[in-house]
Amino acid sequence: MNISELWQKNANFVLKVCLHLVDNMAAAEDIRQEVFLKVINSEKPFKKQSSIRTWLYSITYNCCMDYFRELKRQQDITDEISRTGTFYFKDSQSPIWEVNDISEMSSPIAQLFVELRFGEGWNREEIAQIFGFSVDYVSKKIQMGLQQLRKIM
Repeated sequence: MNISELWQKNANFVLKVCLHLVDNMAAAEDIRQEVFLKVINSEKPFKKQSSIRTWLYSITYNCCMDYFRELKRQQDITDEISRTGTFYFKDSQSPIWEVNDISEMSSPIAQLFVELRFGEGWNREEIAQIFGFSVDYVSKKIQMGLQQLRKIM
């Protein structure tokens, strides 16, 4: 079965599983895309040891758990910035980022990533690796931060 057929026969199934687990349509659609990207890029193709839906359910479940871990990391960073105005690496004594007025910032994570990217010269891959996010997520947050800066300026 090629990927087009796999999508046609199982895209709705994967979306329903995602919706059941994350209860957010936009996130569910993003996760569904991620599931099929993992299927396409998988080094371990379907081995027919179970049904195709069991295999897809397993990938979908794991992608949903990754989504929740990412949300938790994002909330932890936002909480730290909101509480202290500063963000520290776990093993660092000096702050990696400080802000003067947090109340004006609609997305502290986006602002942090913009500062690291353009202020400190880090690339997206470095930011993603350090914070444990995907490069796509970091890129989206950087774009969001740049949009916020354009509105302010």
